[in-house]
Amino acid sequence: MGDIGLWIAGLTGATAVLASWVTSRGHTRAARLQAEMSAAAQDEARRREVRQAAYLAFLEQAHLMGVEYRQTPSILRTEDPGIRRTRIEEHRARLREVFGPFRHAGQVATVHARSGEVVEACDRVFSTCRTVYMTLGDIADGVTESTVFFTSLDHYWAAVDDFGKAVRLEEA
Repeated sequence: MGDIGLWIAGLTGATAVLASWVTSRGHTRAARLQAEMSAAAQDEARRREVRQAAYLAFLEQAHLMGVEYRQTPSILRTEDPGIRRTRIEEHRARLREVFGPFRHAGQVATVHARSGEVVEACDRVFSTCRTVYMTLGDIADGVTESTVFFTSLDHYWAAVDDFGKAVRLEEA
């Protein structure tokens, strides 16, 4: 019986070592998985924050363009065609200055967008912004009536609103 007892003790010891090793590997694997999941969650949270900051920066720049557009009606009321043309051209130069940061913010927002709808909405804002700018040029040249500016401006603000809606749908 001594040999069997030794044999059972050896088998029990080997089983204990094997069980300890398997348990240790399981704990290691679980810890690694938990660390990976935590890192992925932190990365997703960081991406969401960057995306939201990009969207907010773009909306802020869109509204700064709107601040410039609010100066346009008083310029369009200028009666003398020569003075009005000069004032419109000066105004368009200011719009070009403001457009740089606006365009940059839009490009950053587009890069971080998760959906095609947000990218398309951002592109529509740029398209309508260009239309407003070109309309002012046509008004300065006497090709278009001043009232067309207000229509193009309405389209611009509708595009900005659509961008906000697309962002909200993306985040939902």
